[in-house]
Amino acid sequence: MAQHGTRGLVQELLRSQRLTLLMVLAMLLLSLLTSGYLLLVSQPHVERYLRIGYQARVLQLGMLDQETGLRGWLATGEREFLAPYIDGRGNADAAEERLLREIDGEAEAGITDQVVKVLLARADFERWAARAADVVPAEQSRSELVDFLREGKASFDAYRAADARSTSLILDRRAAAVAAQRTALVTVMFCYLFVLIGTGLLALRRRRQLQDDVVVPVDRLLDTIAALNDGDLTARARVSGVREIDAIGSALGELAENLGQARSEAGAREERLELLASRFETVVRVAREISGSLSVRYVSISVTEAAADLLGSATLLWVRDEHQQFVISSRSDDPHGAVPPSGIAVPAVVAAAAAEARPTTLDQARAYPLVLAGMVVGVLQTEVTVVDDDTEAVLEALLSTASAALESAKLHSEARELAHLDGLTQLPNRRRFEADIDDEWQRCRRYGRPLSLVMVDLDHFKTLNDTHGHLFGDEVLRAVAAALSSALRTSDTAYRYGGEEFAVLLRETGLVDAEPVAERIRAAIAAVTIPETGVMVSASAGVAERIGAMAHHTEMVAKADAALYAAKHAGRDRVMSALPGR
Repeated sequence: MAQHGTRGLVQELLRSQRLTLLMVLAMLLLSLLTSGYLLLVSQPHVERYLRIGYQARVLQLGMLDQETGLRGWLATGEREFLAPYIDGRGNADAAEERLLREIDGEAEAGITDQVVKVLLARADFERWAARAADVVPAEQSRSELVDFLREGKASFDAYRAADARSTSLILDRRAAAVAAQRTALVTVMFCYLFVLIGTGLLALRRRRQLQDDVVVPVDRLLDTIAALNDGDLTARARVSGVREIDAIGSALGELAENLGQARSEAGAREERLELLASRFETVVRVAREISGSLSVRYVSISVTEAAADLLGSATLLWVRDEHQQFVISSRSDDPHGAVPPSGIAVPAVVAAAAAEARPTTLDQARAYPLVLAGMVVGVLQTEVTVVDDDTEAVLEALLSTASAALESAKLHSEARELAHLDGLTQLPNRRRFEADIDDEWQRCRRYGRPLSLVMVDLDHFKTLNDTHGHLFGDEVLRAVAAALSSALRTSDTAYRYGGEEFAVLLRETGLVDAEPVAERIRAAIAAVTIPETGVMVSASAGVAERIGAMAHHTEMVAKADAALYAAKHAGRDRVMSALPGR
């Protein structure tokens, strides 16, 4: 095995953590770049071409109404045919105004030129149309009317040809923008694939290094312990080059020397040494188990149980939370799987041990700090105030390894939490939603339990964004997320589904009980008022429940989404439910 000099197990674990963090940052950076390109570059182009095409279509329909109405007027002399002409002209004028606004500042002169040609052709037709509206058909001869109609047809055909060229160019430009968007997404997909492959290779390499630096030396330590248990007092642990493991090996060697000296002593001393050997074996086993664990809970339980075994007394492990405050992570005397209660005050002995970074005895209790890179990451508390030197050495070896494993698990947990959290609203994101709803769906289907879903969409959010800007829109989303969360029960979970849309998973809840929750959510959002602006927010919501005929949770999502859009069409700011079978 390669020798690592002064490098220890802690540094190896920290290096693994840094590599993991770098890969997570790379994934986040790719996500940010992709989102930025789509939101700021690609999607605005596609939407612009859609708006231009839509206004061109409205203009075309208005022109068709004018031409049809005027033909009817000239052919029959009935004034009722002038109504479509007047309506069509109003619609065409409005569409022309909006179209001019859309192409204002258009960087691609081709579209602007074509639209201008369409408007010029329309202006020519409008001059003919104005004369046609003033003509009295009864006062014109048939040949005059025919010539006048031919003149109008030629003018309208010129407009239609210009409109066809303009429409074709707009569609071509929109298709090009969509193709560019697709190319960008494919490129990003390959980048993600490259990062994932790189992450896998690095993980494999680090696994092999940890195998060499931890598993093999620990196996040798276990072999040494087995030899000592068989009575071979000459057995010694080989130097591994990793400080923490060599420290255990050195302590094991000292233990062997003490065991040799104790052979001549009474049976009580012999039993004591056998107990120490057993405890050391426990420490090595625990160190091996927790060194690769990514669960703070599992590491905490393993450490408190092992420490209680060593000390012969109940132990508590305090760790720092996200606010750097100490909270109980595990208690050795709790039933298996029980979670310690929150809100317990930190004892003075724990605070003193953390402040001084050394074992402290106070008020009939003793506390041991878990120190990593000069920082106290946890404190082990016990009621045993007097501990012999041998047991304390074993305990220090256990806590030395536990501190690195505990911090590694915490960093992994934080990175995983960030990957499932929406950065703007601090709600779980859609990736987390998909995982949670799949788990709940399988559980509810297996045990026949109720499950409901509420889809929430803010009303007129695009208008709000266009009027006040995207930063204001972000503030609204944060305020809505806070209001929505305050209206939930403890068993409910809200997610940011995408854009201004939210999803709320209602566990153990049927449709009858889900509807009041959805109404409470709607009312909470309606109460949101942005300070200094007076802007008020409303939302529409759709509710659906799981029924036996559904094969997959996507059917429930589709039902809730359909109910949401029914609420939109019914006037917004309301809750609609998807009835079973509908």
